[in-house]
Amino acid sequence: MRYLAADYGEKRCGFAVSDAEGRGAFPRPALAVRGRKHFLAATAALALEEDAGAVVLGLPLRLDGGENAGAARLRALGVSLARRTGLPLYLMPEALSSCDAEERLREAGKRGKKLKDALDGAAAAAILESFLNLPENRRLLLMLPEAETCRDCCGENFALIFNDKMRKQSDNL
Repeated sequence: MRYLAADYGEKRCGFAVSDAEGRGAFPRPALAVRGRKHFLAATAALALEEDAGAVVLGLPLRLDGGENAGAARLRALGVSLARRTGLPLYLMPEALSSCDAEERLREAGKRGKKLKDALDGAAAAAILESFLNLPENRRLLLMLPEAETCRDCCGENFALIFNDKMRKQSDNL
């Protein structure tokens, strides 16, 4: 299956896609984010264009493995994206993905504007590579069961349900 990964940021969003076998991650051009609706529309269009079978969103975590303030907003964004695309949506912890990507790009000789232009896609590719390297039973799937209100995130009608095993593993990251 081909995966589309997104490294969401408030100003820019990086993208990467896997090959059809889900083995390699390839950066795509970054998107200048002009709001949530723009991100959702552009990501859904890219998923369709790339024939993605699932979407992976980088989940911002603190270095100690706990969730930062952006994690709840990203989960809500993920639910909206899953609804819009009709595709399974996975979350992948992304601590230090941009730092790792920048280091790789510098090692490859990128500097200045070329580095900045490539960074978001490279970060998304790093997130996707990490995801693809996980055994399938360790991947964090964001599922959309019967609707219920999530008061902690944004008050929208939806439920964020993780497989119990996945929830325990994510708590221990």
